Amino acid sequence: MAGNLQQRLDILRSKAQLLTERYLTLLDEKREADATIEQLNKEMERQRKEMDIMRQQIESLQVVTTLVPSRENVERSRAILAELVRDIDKCINELTE
Repeated sequence: MAGNLQQRLDILRSKAQLLTERYLTLLDEKREADATIEQLNKEMERQRKEMDIMRQQIESLQVVTTLVPSRENVERSRAILAELVRDIDKCINELTE
Protein backbone atom coordinates (compact mmCIF):
# COMPACT_ATOMS: atom_id res chain seq x y z
CA MET A 1 0.00 0.00 0.00
CA ALA A 2 2.84 2.39 0.84
CA GLY A 3 4.42 1.58 -2.51
CA ASN A 4 1.14 2.27 -4.25
CA LEU A 5 0.83 5.61 -2.44
CA GLN A 6 4.42 6.53 -3.33
CA GLN A 7 3.75 5.61 -6.94
CA ARG A 8 0.65 7.87 -7.01
CA LEU A 9 2.61 10.71 -5.42
CA ASP A 10 5.34 10.35 -8.05
CA ILE A 11 2.74 10.43 -10.83
CA LEU A 12 1.09 13.51 -9.31
CA ARG A 13 4.52 15.17 -8.90
CA SER A 14 5.42 14.54 -12.54
CA LYS A 15 2.02 15.81 -13.70
CA ALA A 16 2.39 18.92 -11.53
CA GLN A 17 5.87 19.48 -12.97
CA LEU A 18 4.53 19.06 -16.52
CA LEU A 19 1.71 21.50 -15.76
CA THR A 20 4.21 24.00 -14.35
CA GLU A 21 6.41 23.70 -17.44
CA ARG A 22 3.43 24.19 -19.75
CA TYR A 23 2.27 27.16 -17.70
CA LEU A 24 5.70 28.78 -17.91
CA THR A 25 5.80 28.17 -21.66
CA LEU A 26 2.37 29.71 -22.11
CA LEU A 27 3.36 32.63 -19.89
CA ASP A 28 6.41 33.31 -22.09
CA GLU A 29 4.27 33.10 -25.23
CA LYS A 30 1.72 35.48 -23.71
CA ARG A 31 4.45 37.99 -22.85
CA GLU A 32 5.76 37.81 -26.41
CA ALA A 33 2.23 38.25 -27.78
CA ASP A 34 1.64 41.23 -25.47
CA ALA A 35 4.90 42.81 -26.65
CA THR A 36 3.90 42.24 -30.27
CA ILE A 37 0.47 43.74 -29.66
CA GLU A 38 2.04 46.79 -28.01
CA GLN A 39 4.44 47.21 -30.93
CA LEU A 40 1.63 46.88 -33.46
CA ASN A 41 -0.52 49.39 -31.58
CA LYS A 42 2.35 51.89 -31.62
CA GLU A 43 2.87 51.30 -35.35
CA MET A 44 -0.85 51.73 -35.99
CA GLU A 45 -0.88 55.03 -34.06
CA ARG A 46 2.17 56.23 -36.01
CA GLN A 47 0.46 55.37 -39.30
CA ARG A 48 -2.74 57.07 -38.16
CA LYS A 49 -0.81 60.27 -37.44
CA GLU A 50 0.94 59.99 -40.80
CA MET A 51 -2.42 59.60 -42.54
CA ASP A 52 -3.74 62.71 -40.79
CA ILE A 53 -0.72 64.68 -41.97
CA MET A 54 -1.19 63.40 -45.53
CA ARG A 55 -4.88 64.30 -45.48
CA GLN A 56 -3.98 67.82 -44.44
CA GLN A 57 -1.43 68.00 -47.25
CA ILE A 58 -4.03 66.81 -49.75
CA GLU A 59 -6.47 69.46 -48.56
CA SER A 60 -3.77 72.12 -48.84
CA LEU A 61 -2.86 70.98 -52.34
CA GLN A 62 -6.50 71.02 -53.39
CA VAL A 63 -6.86 74.58 -52.13
CA VAL A 64 -3.66 75.64 -53.89
CA THR A 65 -4.79 73.95 -57.10
CA THR A 66 -8.07 75.82 -56.90
CA LEU A 67 -6.33 79.13 -56.26
CA VAL A 68 -3.64 78.61 -58.88
CA PRO A 69 -5.27 76.84 -61.80
CA SER A 70 -3.25 74.97 -64.37
CA ARG A 71 -2.53 76.39 -67.83
CA GLU A 72 -5.06 73.99 -69.31
CA ASN A 73 -7.78 75.20 -66.94
CA VAL A 74 -6.94 78.84 -67.71
CA GLU A 75 -7.15 78.22 -71.45
CA ARG A 76 -10.42 76.36 -71.08
CA SER A 77 -11.86 79.21 -68.98
CA ARG A 78 -10.71 81.80 -71.54
CA ALA A 79 -12.36 79.85 -74.35
CA ILE A 80 -15.63 79.65 -72.42
CA LEU A 81 -15.49 83.37 -71.62
CA ALA A 82 -14.71 84.24 -75.24
CA GLU A 83 -17.71 82.21 -76.38
CA LEU A 84 -19.92 83.95 -73.82
CA VAL A 85 -18.69 87.39 -74.98
CA ARG A 86 -19.51 86.46 -78.59
CA ASP A 87 -22.99 85.36 -77.53
CA ILE A 88 -23.50 88.62 -75.62
CA ASP A 89 -22.30 90.64 -78.64
CA LYS A 90 -24.78 88.79 -80.87
CA CYS A 91 -27.59 89.54 -78.44
CA ILE A 92 -26.63 93.23 -78.28
CA ASN A 93 -26.53 93.43 -82.09
CA GLU A 94 -29.93 91.78 -82.38
CA LEU A 95 -31.43 94.15 -79.81
CA THR A 96 -30.02 97.24 -81.51
CA GLU A 97 -31.35 96.29 -84.97
